[in-house]
Amino acid sequence: MARWVAKCWLGSQAGYQECEVDAATIGGAKQQLQRIYGAEQIINLREVRGSGSSGGSSFDLGPFVWILLILFGIGLIVQYWYIALPIIALLVALAIYGMM
Repeated sequence: MARWVAKCWLGSQAGYQECEVDAATIGGAKQQLQRIYGAEQIINLREVRGSGSSGGSSFDLGPFVWILLILFGIGLIVQYWYIALPIIALLVALAIYGMM
């Protein structure tokens, strides 16, 4: 089930409020906003991505993967320095030559 957020007009006393509901479709979300909150007007109804309501993890592994890749690359350079050094020198020479 998806999480939906909208700006709802709840009357002159409450004004516009951000309201959230869980629903399978946009139509179901609209019905729930009217039934639960008494919304008279619904603006900008949208699905919220990445909500942890379905039991999924919101933990991002991206930074850890990059750190591991960098450490792995450094390890390769240290282990195979006799191969990496000429390649790095060639890349630096090409970069300098390309700038001129």
